[in-house]
Amino acid sequence: MPVLAQQTPVSGKVTDARSGDPIPLANVIVPGTSQGTITDFLGYYSFTIEGPADSLVASYIGYTTKAKALATGSSQTLNFQLQEQVEFLEELVFVAEENPAFAILDQVVTHKAKHDKNSLSAYEYESYTKIEIALDNLSDRFRERKIVQKVKKVIDSVDQIAGEDGQAILPVFISESLSDFHYRNQPELEKERIKRTKITGVGVQDGTLISQFIGSSFQEYNFYDNWLTIWNKKFVSPIADGWRGYYQVFLMDSLWLDDHFCYRIEVVPKRDGDLAFNGTIWVTKKEYALKQLDLYINKKTNLNFIERMKLQQELEPTAAGPWLPAHSRILTDFQLLGEFGLGNKTAGIFAKFFTSNRDIVVNEPRERRFYDLTLDLAEDATQQDEEFWKLN
Repeated sequence: MPVLAQQTPVSGKVTDARSGDPIPLANVIVPGTSQGTITDFLGYYSFTIEGPADSLVASYIGYTTKAKALATGSSQTLNFQLQEQVEFLEELVFVAEENPAFAILDQVVTHKAKHDKNSLSAYEYESYTKIEIALDNLSDRFRERKIVQKVKKVIDSVDQIAGEDGQAILPVFISESLSDFHYRNQPELEKERIKRTKITGVGVQDGTLISQFIGSSFQEYNFYDNWLTIWNKKFVSPIADGWRGYYQVFLMDSLWLDDHFCYRIEVVPKRDGDLAFNGTIWVTKKEYALKQLDLYINKKTNLNFIERMKLQQELEPTAAGPWLPAHSRILTDFQLLGEFGLGNKTAGIFAKFFTSNRDIVVNEPRERRFYDLTLDLAEDATQQDEEFWKLN
């Protein structure tokens, strides 16, 4: 059957070559055709190519485009690791007389109260959280140290980030937790019950104390607020009431995300050093709500040893109207100096946070006494059960 022979199922993952983090909404296409797809929040893609094709291309704004050879007619997996070009967005210049992104963001501000989760009387959900701490830019001399050999024995994934284009990093701490998070408004109360936690790392003997700092509430940002506190500094949201005073904005594209038709808008700080974000936000055309965002802070903001910080979020609407984060990812890249035994190169520390929420319930506040114990650790929370983690 010649028609069937021309069908090529292809799937894979697109990641950042340096950090290993997934790249959501990256384009994966067959060059010269209209065939292709975009990656999900976890960086995965999958589609079937119709007809002959000899290559596949992955691209995302701010990254170098990469192509890979493709064999027509056979199912295959092609993973892409893209190199970052962080200066790209900062060089954008808009020359049109009227910027269409202005009207869209003004509508987002107008509808903020309707979509902000703070307008809910209560919300709760089950949350999975993963935290990774890792070292990069490791010299050969440092790799031979006893402490590194010890890490390799504890965590059997020293090259988990490395690939054909990736850079090997050394994980020194990995934690996973599954918890129930509860929030009530007026009065503002919250509670988190950690049902299960798993911690691996050098020097970790008892995870009970550490478990108190790894729940879903540890890293949470609401971009419907005008200001977000990050490392004790106030950053202005791209959809703040006064966003025009801080951002240049550019309407780049429109596309379907799940069941929502969205505008893709690039945002750039007006002035170097402003406490503002670079990156992309996706706004729904129907509701003017934030659907997804991919933002970063670079070293020009002068956050001490922080070289770069990336914040990604995917939001879903609730039955009551406001949108809540379904997935969040935060990457902080700290740069240290050579005194740490890494040779003459600058050492780096990655701190990576990932959160996924499900079973969201809204506007069903519990009795006030329910929130008396802010953090609750289940008695069997530290029991190791690999099957449990596979399921969750």
